[in-house]
Amino acid sequence: MAIAAALATAGAALALTAVAGGRTNVTTLRATVGPGFTITLTKNGTRVTRLAPGMYRIVISDRSTIHNFKLEKSGGAFERTMTSVGFKGLRTQTVRLTNGRWEYYCTPHERTMKGHFVVGRAPLTTTDDHGNDG
Repeated sequence: MAIAAALATAGAALALTAVAGGRTNVTTLRATVGPGFTITLTKNGTRVTRLAPGMYRIVISDRSTIHNFKLEKSGGAFERTMTSVGFKGLRTQTVRLTNGRWEYYCTPHERTMKGHFVVGRAPLTTTDDHGNDG
């Protein structure tokens, strides 16, 4: 009996170690779009300009039915519409951000409602398709 109890305890401890060791850290970012013509992405209250590669939970507060929130990696490797035009409310999505330049914007108002950040060691500033430094 004592041996069985000891084996059960050891097995339980091993299982807990495996679960804890396999857990992925997920950092929360907060995005806001609207109600005016504004769009933001922050981490701990500070505008995001550079992040480490990894998993991120993005909590989007879409405050207007005339806007949406879209996240895209330059070069087209990743593109996701995270809220749609017509939607108003909170939405949460988890994404893996990889090295490179990323941008977020409102599709109908992309010329004025956009932001960007880099993941990893990519250059912080580049020239966008419209000739603007960003």
